[in-house]
Amino acid sequence: MRSIIPAGMVYAVAPTAAVIMGDSLMYVVLPVAALEFGVADQLGLSAAFWIGLALSINRFIRLISNAFAPAVYQRFGVRWPFVASIAAGSLTTLAYGLGSGLALLLVARAAWGVSYSHMRLAAQLTAFGVGSSAMRGRLMGFFNSGQRLGSLIAVTAGAALFQLTSREVTFAALAGVGLLGMIAATRAPNLRPEGVRRSTGGLGQHLNPWSLAVSRIPGYGRKLRVRLLSISLMRFATAFGANGLAIATAAPYLAEFADENERVLGGSLAVVTLAGLLVGFRWLSDLSLGVPLGHLSDRIGRRLSIALGMAVVLASLALIAAVDSVVAAVVAIPLLFIAAVGVNAALDAAIGETAPDAARAAGRGRAPPPRAPGAGRGPVRGVELGQQIGFQGGFLVAAGLLAAVWAFYMAATGNPLRRRSG
Repeated sequence: MRSIIPAGMVYAVAPTAAVIMGDSLMYVVLPVAALEFGVADQLGLSAAFWIGLALSINRFIRLISNAFAPAVYQRFGVRWPFVASIAAGSLTTLAYGLGSGLALLLVARAAWGVSYSHMRLAAQLTAFGVGSSAMRGRLMGFFNSGQRLGSLIAVTAGAALFQLTSREVTFAALAGVGLLGMIAATRAPNLRPEGVRRSTGGLGQHLNPWSLAVSRIPGYGRKLRVRLLSISLMRFATAFGANGLAIATAAPYLAEFADENERVLGGSLAVVTLAGLLVGFRWLSDLSLGVPLGHLSDRIGRRLSIALGMAVVLASLALIAAVDSVVAAVVAIPLLFIAAVGVNAALDAAIGETAPDAARAAGRGRAPPPRAPGAGRGPVRGVELGQQIGFQGGFLVAAGLLAAVWAFYMAATGNPLRRRSG
């Protein structure tokens, strides 16, 4: 393992995998146990709104914290700010278990967003600092797989522990694992990245809505920028449906079918356990299928790969919306997650390929909205829509959004000479 993945990278990834478990479990347990966290109708707004906001605020905070994290590492080096971010992330997990009340929950979720910005950047800087150029893709893949493993453990074993014990015991245990990760983080390389601030742009640039939407690439016109916008909107919509809405609403949707003991499928599984297994499949899909589905898009072209994936995504959403059944959800949600992995892999490749070679770095660095805002909006709107028009109606709305954005993408990337890239 050491010859394939440098030890320094392991010390950057393992702590993040340990501390991300608290965040991942919240997506399963908060929607079905909101009162335990002190979340109810407040200030004239429904509990559903506050649940969605709590699950999303960390992603919106990252739009700001991603901008200033590079300056922190430039000034203090990587190791100790990274250790501090792991410690802060562990404390947010402890707050989920031992604290109560909406204000504390929102503060903890926002603090998690700031912490995660620093964790992710630490992994990126470590990948560039300890590995050669030929290893960087592998090292970032190792980071993505490592953190997904932590999420998978949280939504399966963590959800089962929550069902068998209590909120306090579960999140205290996960916080303990995170603090062990903090010890490992002290072994991370103490890199001092020079010029990080200059390479990432100023805060104003990150927060400029037009620059986020269709940022300029010197020397290239509106047509290219519209192509990049269409790809980015696809990433946003896919994240909204598959990373946000489906993950945040799986548990409350299944709860509608539960018996008096909060169990489904003839009493064979608790709602929290089944929801954890389904959400865990999302992370398992990332772990196991990201590379092969990305390779498939290399072989058959991006547009065809995206078309096949979107067809499955829309069919899955339609199945959940049309068939009022736990079995339908158990079949459709994993299919949705698998297809979303393939679509995202193809879209990530298309961003780099759509920009001409001379502007590829600019095209990727100035790519329009990332997945985080889409995944952030999903819980907010998904839980609200579930209360207003039913969870099946929410899935139908997501299907309509995806279909509309897909049509725009097809129109914007319709040049047959670029079908393999766009």
